[in-house]
Amino acid sequence: DAELGERVIQFIETYCKHHKGEWAGQSLLLEPWQKSFVRQAFGWLRSDGTRRFRTVYVEVPRKNGKSEVAGALGVYLLVADGEAGAEIYSSATKKDQARIVWSTASAMVKASSDLKKFVRIFRSSLVCERTGSHFEPLGADSNTLDGLNPHGNIVDELHAHRDRGVWDVLDTAMGARRQPMTLAITTAGTYDPESIGWQMHDYACK
Repeated sequence: DAELGERVIQFIETYCKHHKGEWAGQSLLLEPWQKSFVRQAFGWLRSDGTRRFRTVYVEVPRKNGKSEVAGALGVYLLVADGEAGAEIYSSATKKDQARIVWSTASAMVKASSDLKKFVRIFRSSLVCERTGSHFEPLGADSNTLDGLNPHGNIVDELHAHRDRGVWDVLDTAMGARRQPMTLAITTAGTYDPESIGWQMHDYACK
């Protein structure tokens, strides 16, 4: 569904703004490679009309705008994906690392007069009251990982995860959602067959 894939791109380029450096305040315009994976992830459907892909793995070098794209997609999943009561998490082994993507999304909301109409910003949560949805950073060192029902899980720097703990908790918790999405955006890591980052890298290559 080409139109559905383009809808996500149009949302990002219309409502999400840069918030650092010389580009601050300007619209976030996606590069061709970014548009390509967004179209495939959101526009390729199963016969029942739900998304074909539930896990998206993107491995690129540093300084390619990973956190910005991940944050923008988190905002989209929060307010525009048609999921009532959506729970979106930026996850990592440490909550401070998980806050990087979440803080980027929060800054995008602050920079957009349109998004601020729908999203309230709290110290550790973005809340869309219209849909009863929220977006929070979540680390293995968070107080609890129980009772989660994620619609979206955004993993920044997956290669830094030494085990599958947080990944597996959030992956298994998605079972009640109709078309959940896990988005892993990472730089290349070192060879470690026990790490979730290497396992995803190896699976993607195969």
